[in-house]
Amino acid sequence: MVISHKNTIAPHNISIEIGIKTDPVTYRYSYPWLFKFMQRHGLHHVQLGTFVELYQLPDKWFEGLREEADSYEISISSVFTSHRELGGFFRDEPGLNEVAYRNFARLIEVGGLLGASCVGGNPGAVLRDQMDTKAAGVQRYFEAMKKLMHHGWRCGVETLTFEPMSCTAEPPTSSDEIRNFADTLDTYHRNTPETSAIGICFDTSHGYADEEGIVRVKPAALLEASLPWLAEMHLKNTDDMYCSTFGFGEMEQVRGIIELDTVRDMLYRNADQLPHPHLIAYLNVDGPNLGRDYSDKMLEQELEASILHLQSIFSSPDRPYKAGNPITVRPSSLDKNTAPLPVPDKEVFVAFSLEAADLTHLETDIRSLELAGVEYLHLDIMDAHFAPNMPLGLETARQLRAGTSLPFDAHLMVDLNDFFIRQVNELGANMVSVHVESCSHLDRALALIRAFGMRAGVAMNPAAPLQVLDYILERLDFVLLMTVNPGFTGQRITPASLKKIAACRDYLQERGAAIPIQVDGNVSFDNIVPMVAAGADILVAGASCVYDSDAGILENMAQVRTLAAQGLSERTSK
Repeated sequence: MVISHKNTIAPHNISIEIGIKTDPVTYRYSYPWLFKFMQRHGLHHVQLGTFVELYQLPDKWFEGLREEADSYEISISSVFTSHRELGGFFRDEPGLNEVAYRNFARLIEVGGLLGASCVGGNPGAVLRDQMDTKAAGVQRYFEAMKKLMHHGWRCGVETLTFEPMSCTAEPPTSSDEIRNFADTLDTYHRNTPETSAIGICFDTSHGYADEEGIVRVKPAALLEASLPWLAEMHLKNTDDMYCSTFGFGEMEQVRGIIELDTVRDMLYRNADQLPHPHLIAYLNVDGPNLGRDYSDKMLEQELEASILHLQSIFSSPDRPYKAGNPITVRPSSLDKNTAPLPVPDKEVFVAFSLEAADLTHLETDIRSLELAGVEYLHLDIMDAHFAPNMPLGLETARQLRAGTSLPFDAHLMVDLNDFFIRQVNELGANMVSVHVESCSHLDRALALIRAFGMRAGVAMNPAAPLQVLDYILERLDFVLLMTVNPGFTGQRITPASLKKIAACRDYLQERGAAIPIQVDGNVSFDNIVPMVAAGADILVAGASCVYDSDAGILENMAQVRTLAAQGLSERTSK
């Protein structure tokens, strides 16, 4: 494949195939595991991502990998860096340029051994305190790439690729920089025989936000600038600041901003600018947290969710293109490894309210609560506006996260729900409830909670009618009923609270929604039995019981358990 500006491709006369980059299986699963997964989903192209040992492995290792891929009818079509290990061209310390060149040359040789048509990587990074060296670093990169293009041709690699990035320290970032990089190296290729072509590996998650966090360049602008040299693509989702990256599962689509149908439509509309009629777009994600028994097993499910979405978006060669196919986002129950939930009518959980805690002895009390088997720590997050109090700061909760493994149950009594959802996600919450009274876009807020991998709940003040749940039940993991008005501990239960708990239980059962009811407010020794008997499954316990002054935490928690069991017995005997 020769990359140049000149082509005569008719509009829509391109095919886009989906592949996978190997990063999520590295140090987690074998390549045959990935090849089998790809075979099941009709995928034929893989991009080998780099790893520490790659540059030192002998030729026979790669020859064996190629044979193994061939046995599954998988082509290792590309090799691309997974880190920034070839960035030494932007550094002037002794030896770094030489190491970067030697490793890049070996990467090209690896591509040749594997039969890859493309080999590439991130050009490199300028040190933030040495930004004045950027221009010189770019020139060193150009000179090295020109030599490597000769090496690529000798190794049988058709195209060397680079990737536009998301910050000024990692060029190219702007449309002008992309054109400068591509024009400089493509001109050398067209004027110099026996060189590999130059191409761009475009990453859909890359845009540019400046040091103030203001978005200056969106991914669409970078894609437009890349089109004449587009050789391959990375398919990734991202947030609105191009900060974190992830895949395209149903809830990741809610969380992310990348609309792949827009990317697809741009490629088809501008097919006459593309250098080749066949494009491979690789799913490029890290997968779940690496090196955990509870998360590694989720990789197949995560990959499958993204692949199915990609296949629904990109036209296959035998399926005619149709502009405007929508992305369908459907609510789903999440397969989480996070806070457990009680089974309604069978068990009762306790969430200890930190609003009632003695912050001067918090660590000691947490140890006692852990010994007592409390299921959650309940964080009352208030803004002194929606709720007229502010008992717990985010920084306290953030520091507490490192000191206990108990799940965090965050109850947001705030006006700026989206802001606080992101805050409690960052500090490590497992469950989040938002108030129907303060949430302008309730469905979207619940979807955002789930997109972050947290359990989603809706909180209701005593006067709120249950009918507000009618069109959001599919988004819910639990319902929180306030049995006092929000803001302060020590209040008495409102007169209609027990009636409302029972009505909520009937409401959920009638609709087949087997989700627990959490109650918050004056959960006292006197009220636990009738609350649970009415339908409460999670008790937010604090000043009225766990911190009762007649006994210590362990004794009080034992009494809570006894009373909850009594209330559950009364409920099930009705």
